[in-house]
Amino acid sequence: MATNLQHIKTLDFNSSPTSASLILDECFNENYDTYFVNITKVDGNLSGYYLWLRFLDNTGTAITGSEYDFAGLQMTSNASFAEVKATNTTIINYIGFSGSGGLDVDQYDNGTSMYIYNPYDSSSYTFVQAQSSGISNTPVLYGFKTIGVHKNAETVRGIQIGGHSAFYGVKISVYGVK
Repeated sequence: MATNLQHIKTLDFNSSPTSASLILDECFNENYDTYFVNITKVDGNLSGYYLWLRFLDNTGTAITGSEYDFAGLQMTSNASFAEVKATNTTIINYIGFSGSGGLDVDQYDNGTSMYIYNPYDSSSYTFVQAQSSGISNTPVLYGFKTIGVHKNAETVRGIQIGGHSAFYGVKISVYGVK
């Protein structure tokens, strides 16, 4: 889909643990209808956890109401594939995975690519299409394909990414799609 990506913003750090969620604000604007978000590293805890997404409203405040639906397919190397879904929830879950890899010292054996549609359009819902992969320390391979929607027509200007553990490092890049 992405034929011409215009870099907008990148969050990249390695440090001591921060909070269990991160904000990337002012990354959506009136210039694009579609955005590509690439998460190329997430360093959390050693056992691994799922990543979730929320949007930020036009003031930069996380939208925490029960305004999200999501559905996805969780694919693991040690079990049958499973459908995951929820309606009227406070997050879009299963957009990614953070794990230690368990095979070597590289903590960044994971990644997420997602498209976000119509975030800045105040007359439209905001949609997400994500796919990701990762590996836990056991090791178990994880893959996800997830779709989601923020069911309130409002201007969205950024994202909040979270997990169930503090982040030690992350790299998230946002691109406008032309």
